[in-house]
Amino acid sequence: MNSAKEKLSPLLKSVGFIATYLLIGALLAQAKHLVPLQFERYAQALVGTLAVIAAAVIFLRLEKKTWKDYGLNWEKTTLGKFGYGLALGVVLAAVMMLSQVVYSSLEVTRNEDVNLLPFLFWSLAFVPLAFMEEVAFRSYALMQLNRAYGFRVTQVVLAVLFAVYHMLMMWSPQASFLGPGIWALLYALIALASNGIAAPTGLHFGLNLVQSILGGQKGIEPIWFLDYPEGVSESAIVANENFGIGMQIALLVLSIVATEVYIRKRRASSVYDA
Repeated sequence: MNSAKEKLSPLLKSVGFIATYLLIGALLAQAKHLVPLQFERYAQALVGTLAVIAAAVIFLRLEKKTWKDYGLNWEKTTLGKFGYGLALGVVLAAVMMLSQVVYSSLEVTRNEDVNLLPFLFWSLAFVPLAFMEEVAFRSYALMQLNRAYGFRVTQVVLAVLFAVYHMLMMWSPQASFLGPGIWALLYALIALASNGIAAPTGLHFGLNLVQSILGGQKGIEPIWFLDYPEGVSESAIVANENFGIGMQIALLVLSIVATEVYIRKRRASSVYDA
């Protein structure tokens, strides 16, 4: 019985950490009505950041751990790792978006009315939004699961939890598992490989930034519009949607292969060092 409890303990702690973050966030969100509607995204970022930091403080104190133990400390390399993740996120998202443009009937048109400063101001809200999710899923939970079950199992568990989390945010099951559920594999891999959340936070922000640039974020005036031309056929739209799903599946395969390469390199390194 004790053995079963010990095996389940890291999973329960990880889920408990995420649940604590959500509970505190739900309580703090009761004050969001005090913030003007146009600042809702920043209010959500503030609430989420405070909630996840509070959850981290609670769990670190219970376990007598430090911020460094779960990759949450500031280092000289933090900004550099964030920049690396940001560049990777922008490149990956841009390649996927532009591949759809080349394949499909989508058209890219310049938004002549956009003002760059407001665009940057509203888009920068995605930095704390990415940060709060990376702390919630790629710090305490990632380390707990990885130490107990290994990285393969950790990848599956965190991907499912991240997808379910987005379903709680009113995403559809398909969008949750084909989008965040797959990207979660890459976020976790980069978090583990870089020893912290700076790089995956940059990656996360880079993905959202490209979406903002191409009109994929509600409430943000994009730099370019990405849309179908008038009179496009239904079959062309369906074909493009299927191509988009195919791109996500390709990302899934890439993430699985990269995970296996990382695990085998770590294993080889451990044997060599021994």
